[in-house]
Amino acid sequence: MSTIRVLIADSYDIYRQGLKSVLDESDKISVNGVTKSGKELIAEFKKQPESLCVISSNIADANIHDLLQRLQQINKLAAVIVLTYSTDISHLNQSLKAGVKGYLTKNCSTQELLKAIEKVSEGKQAFGKSISQLMIGKYADQAKKEDSKPEKQITKREREILKLIVEGYTSSEIAKILYISSRTVETHRSNLMNKLELKNTAALVRFALEEADIN
Repeated sequence: MSTIRVLIADSYDIYRQGLKSVLDESDKISVNGVTKSGKELIAEFKKQPESLCVISSNIADANIHDLLQRLQQINKLAAVIVLTYSTDISHLNQSLKAGVKGYLTKNCSTQELLKAIEKVSEGKQAFGKSISQLMIGKYADQAKKEDSKPEKQITKREREILKLIVEGYTSSEIAKILYISSRTVETHRSNLMNKLELKNTAALVRFALEEADIN
């Protein structure tokens, strides 16, 4: 696997340097820029448009959604992970609609962040555990409140698997976590898509988001 080039953007010096220190410990990641504002990030990204951007939601002088649009003007496939203190599902939905690939809370573990960076660098989406729990929890509450149709009701095990899919785990990784076979995971994944009339994993993630916050 080639080295993942990363640009960091955060308004606070202590957090910027702490994040850089954590990422520097990984032999898979190269931190090629540390910035404190949207303006600085854009300037660096113009020089390194293939870099993955790890951006704090409190970045100075820029709205995350506007900043993402500006990054996409430089590289339409811009890979962005947002780190936030918020667990607001509406903000998450807006961020993903804008094109953010990863979304984690700032109290995530080092392992979660490193895994998310690897996933996003591979073109996948990545969510922190607390975010995926929120999404699936909101879905469960919504389904219960609306007395969802039987064909859309999912089992406890399917919900567990959907949560792990949202977090970006592969079938083999899910199998190890839940102590079941990869084939069983694939069966549950297939059942989920059939019940929900979805075609692929990306659609499953979108479903979790949309059901978590219908509007």
